Amino acid sequence: MLPLPLFFAPDAVPQPAAETAPQSKGEIHAALGVSGGLSDWSGDPVSYGSLRLGLRLFGIITPFAQGRLGYGRVDQRLLTFLSLGVEAGFWVNDQFYPRGFVAFVHQHEESMAAVDEEPFGALLGIGPGIRHRAGAQFGAGVDIVIHRKAGLALTVGPELSGAYLTYSSGPNWYGTASAVLGGSLHLF
Repeated sequence: MLPLPLFFAPDAVPQPAAETAPQSKGEIHAALGVSGGLSDWSGDPVSYGSLRLGLRLFGIITPFAQGRLGYGRVDQRLLTFLSLGVEAGFWVNDQFYPRGFVAFVHQHEESMAAVDEEPFGALLGIGPGIRHRAGAQFGAGVDIVIHRKAGLALTVGPELSGAYLTYSSGPNWYGTASAVLGGSLHLF
């Protein structure tokens, strides 16, 4: 009698298929981040907290808006960073989503002394002494899924970004490294 091939063995038990990343046509994506970095000014470390909101389409393209509030040591300045951009990424497997992005940027830079005089004006971009800056942002990151359930996903991951700003005295280049906590909700 010839032995049966392994796949016909009577004790072979089929294993359930591994959960894969959902193939959503649209999902809301939100992320909170903390960043540290440098500008091209000597001795100018910067830090930011950020919020990014986007609509991920077909699991690949995400138009987004991002706001950052930060601090730069030279001139003791408040940094209000607003951007609109697009991100592209793909699911390597059900856990890892590498992504890259580009965006248009508008940043306000204002001394903390001026912020103390008019805190609400500073946040709205109408305080005295604000440097209005414009430019581009670019970067890359990886979202790592730490929890997935019923159309919801929670992610963490690193991100590296750079920004080039013009239109005023101030640093031209900013570079940051970030830790990002994100989430997505399946819409359609």
